[in-house]
Amino acid sequence: MKKQNYLMKNYLPGWTCTNKRILICLLLLAGNFASAQTRSYKSARLELVPINPSLYVHVSYLNTNEWGKVGCNGMVYINKDSAYIFDTPASDTASQELIRVLQKKWKLKIKGVIVNHYHNDCLAGLTVFHKAGISSYASELTIKTAKQENLPVPQYGFTDKQILKLGNQEIINQYFGEAHTKDNIVSYIPEFNALFGGCMVKAIDAGFGHVGDANIAAWANTIRAVQAGFPAFKVVVPGHGDYGDGRLLDFTARLFALPVTESNASAPVTDQELFNTIHAMDSAFFDAFNRRDLETTMSFFSPDIEFYHDKGGKDDYKITREKLNTLFTNNASNGFRRDLIAGSMEVFPIPGFGAIQVNRHQFCHIENKKMDCGTFKNIMVWNKTGDQWKITRVLSFDH
Repeated sequence: MKKQNYLMKNYLPGWTCTNKRILICLLLLAGNFASAQTRSYKSARLELVPINPSLYVHVSYLNTNEWGKVGCNGMVYINKDSAYIFDTPASDTASQELIRVLQKKWKLKIKGVIVNHYHNDCLAGLTVFHKAGISSYASELTIKTAKQENLPVPQYGFTDKQILKLGNQEIINQYFGEAHTKDNIVSYIPEFNALFGGCMVKAIDAGFGHVGDANIAAWANTIRAVQAGFPAFKVVVPGHGDYGDGRLLDFTARLFALPVTESNASAPVTDQELFNTIHAMDSAFFDAFNRRDLETTMSFFSPDIEFYHDKGGKDDYKITREKLNTLFTNNASNGFRRDLIAGSMEVFPIPGFGAIQVNRHQFCHIENKKMDCGTFKNIMVWNKTGDQWKITRVLSFDH
């Protein structure tokens, strides 16, 4: 009996303590193992599709007149007990559901939501996130546009590039240029070579989608800039449709590739200051045109404008306004825009009056599910009165 007491006193306590340590280790391992398991969630409003245990596509739905019920992708990035969300779901109710699942069901702390661009499929639920005390991030262009459009406004902005941290891992948010919208960004997660491209990136075999706010002429170049800016992609999540790899970017660039046009990089410049002035006026004029801003576009014309078109005839100010209004209305959703052919502009002074502008330009839009582009010749006569420049004559030809 004494021997048994001796063993209990001298050995069993140590054995018991060792087993407690083992039990604790096993429980910790089990907890870590459980947290690393791939989870999923699906309801009528929201689905969480696993890419891996740390990356999920969140899918919600937007009812549209043109496309019907559309599935809209966002993304969730998880590191240990915390997460960042990329784009809000497409409604308040779906946003509330996503927050509830991540916080209550999956026991995660939501560090913030990153908005890709200003459309509803990116920020429709932003007010819900703000009410839940969750910070929001976007480009300054998105913040500016959201204010102009009277939409929920993201809280924290950046100009070109922003780096956020989730644990010891980076999230890179970056603006590469116009594409689906003027403000669209991408978000890159180096840990997984994963890109959330949003609506800038198309799923394989997808169509053009909504391009009413797009810069279709710049789209392919912006995609190429994204490819040059980051390493090879293992995961790419588009705004709609199935996720994939870097082939989604190649497909998107090919989809929006423009016809090759000749440029004249050696066009003579006889008066650099005058050339710079007319070039700036041309840029401002066609920026308004590309935005389908009728009033601003018409403000560049002199009241006595004469517009000569080799297919449409001669128009005065009133008819020019009517035709532009029809053009803008009929092309509100197909990305119709004009872009100057690089190096093609020539400017010649008219002493005591103004200047003659000669150039070639390209007009592109989506028609019958195809990119339709044409390159034409253009002459504009500018009159300077005081500090104001106005277009008095336009010759549009070689159509």
